Amino acid sequence: MTSMGRREYLRASHGRYQRSKPAAKGAILDEFCSICGYHCKYAIRLLGQPRPEARPGPRRSRGPSYSRRAIEVLVKVWEAAGYPWSVRLKALLPLWLPALRQRLAFSTETERQLLTISPRQIDRRPSRS
Repeated sequence: MTSMGRREYLRASHGRYQRSKPAAKGAILDEFCSICGYHCKYAIRLLGQPRPEARPGPRRSRGPSYSRRAIEVLVKVWEAAGYPWSVRLKALLPLWLPALRQRLAFSTETERQLLTISPRQIDRRPSRS
């Protein structure tokens, strides 16, 4: 049976499985497993979930969390500090912020972003490569 056929059969048997009494669910489950070739625990999970077409679609992608200015300041600190790895760079940021405020003009929002960025996010920034 193809994957499309399995999906169609799941849609057809899902309502029947949800409406039936516990005694009848076993028979529906056995029939579903034999036709689709699924293990019974996987079939229970499929049939016990909300309707297949009612499942939420793909997640929306999030916008950028950090402004371009925050990343520029971060790169400048990274270069000036001698290219430390992300965990050390994160620890250096609060120490360097007073001097950065004097030399670079940036908003309080940029400062907040610099203080809240995680080492993992620092590693992901493409402008550091």
